[in-house]
Amino acid sequence: MIMIRDDDMYQAFIECRKLGATARVHAENGDVIWEKQQELLKLGITGPEGHTQSRPEELEAEATNRACVLAGQANCPLYVVHVTTKGAAETIALHRLKGTIVIGEATAAALSIDGHNLYHSCWLHAASHVSSPPLSQDPTTPAYLMDLFACGQLQLTGSDNCTYSTEQRKIGKGDFTKIPNGVNGLEDRMSIVWEKGVHSGKLDPMRFVAITSTAAAKIFNIYPKKGRIAVGSDADIVVWDPRATRTISAKTHHQAVDFNIFEGMEVHGVPLCTITRGVVAWENGELKAVKGSGRFVPLPTHSPAVFGSNEQRSIMLAPRKVKRDDD
Repeated sequence: MIMIRDDDMYQAFIECRKLGATARVHAENGDVIWEKQQELLKLGITGPEGHTQSRPEELEAEATNRACVLAGQANCPLYVVHVTTKGAAETIALHRLKGTIVIGEATAAALSIDGHNLYHSCWLHAASHVSSPPLSQDPTTPAYLMDLFACGQLQLTGSDNCTYSTEQRKIGKGDFTKIPNGVNGLEDRMSIVWEKGVHSGKLDPMRFVAITSTAAAKIFNIYPKKGRIAVGSDADIVVWDPRATRTISAKTHHQAVDFNIFEGMEVHGVPLCTITRGVVAWENGELKAVKGSGRFVPLPTHSPAVFGSNEQRSIMLAPRKVKRDDD
């Protein structure tokens, strides 16, 4: 919704509800961001710090609130992707308390890193942390977001993996608006969530499984085929060593980029073996998946996890005409 009008968004939500689709929203205010970008460039602020200065945290909260309000008016389930700030997370929690069907997702990056790296003296280091919405400047935000997972106000974690090499980032040298947006997260997500959630004592292992697997399977209506270990479900299993540790580094990761935003972070919780549909895909640090063995997984509409109460809500929220004697 970064560049969509309110009336278009409202109509889109109505269509999503009719189709049984959960609307997914990237919540920022594109119009104000553009204005602030021009202001900063005129002041000579061209480095990565301009990215976060042009996107104040209040704008993410404002856009999140607007999306929640309009989705509520359309009675459409809403999924807010990559929540990065306290304000946006609190907005989601507030609307959930009011009965709005809204789901909040936070990334591994938002749960472990704050935005101070955008002010790093090395341009390439700073540019490699550019993502949207930008990571919060408040150093207490990562722990706060994990607290919201612990109490159920945020529902699932994502990777939002979108990586670039430092060479590719250089296209934005001299103009922060041209720096390619995105950071890594896919390979390290599970270990980050275990470290910051379970190892820290905020989450139990069952909640870890929920926010990394089961919740997504239910929301996207592929449960119990996915997200469950049971007869009849796909045998998608990770054998996890909670006591093992590793140090994250671009030198050892399995991505074709030369930078890792979690560089040097020691994490507890390491996958020993990954099984997909009953076949070992990864074991003891070795990829064993066979090329072409993947299968497309369709996502059926009308997920019970998000549309279960939708029909009754439509009845309760339906407009009512007042009958008067003098009509």
